[in-house]
Amino acid sequence: MAALFFSFLGDVMGWKNELIPQIGFFAIAQILYIMIFSLLMSPKPTWSKPIKILLFVLVAIVYGLAMCWIFPRVEDSLIAYGIAFYALLLLGMCYAAMQHKSAFLILGAILFVVSDFIIGINLFVERVPHAHQCIMIPYYAGQLLLFLGTQKLYNSNCVNKK
Repeated sequence: MAALFFSFLGDVMGWKNELIPQIGFFAIAQILYIMIFSLLMSPKPTWSKPIKILLFVLVAIVYGLAMCWIFPRVEDSLIAYGIAFYALLLLGMCYAAMQHKSAFLILGAILFVVSDFIIGINLFVERVPHAHQCIMIPYYAGQLLLFLGTQKLYNSNCVNKK
């Protein structure tokens, strides 16, 4: 719930076109997601180590290419460094979600990344047609899936500890 709350605060800052606070609130949300996904590791084995590495490498390559496309177009250095830091946190959240064999968490994390990628393109590269819908649909779907996946993970951890 705390990650959703900070995401909401990031949304509010976005409505006000306050990019630095928006990045800050979303960064806090990503840190909270990373913490909860790490704390709720399943007692059952998750992916094998080679699959975990492959998933991480794929996400890192895709996001790295996206950052190479967007980052040079950001003129304000404070915003550029904020975006770079936030991108690392987002990548960390995605990797932490992928540690679980939860379709909800994995798809939710990917949708969150897609939404942020579209924001970056729309703000710094070129205007995306129907940007609001292209950003908000995967964003809210991703948030819902992350919430549902976290609830399921939490409930399964509570059952396994009894």
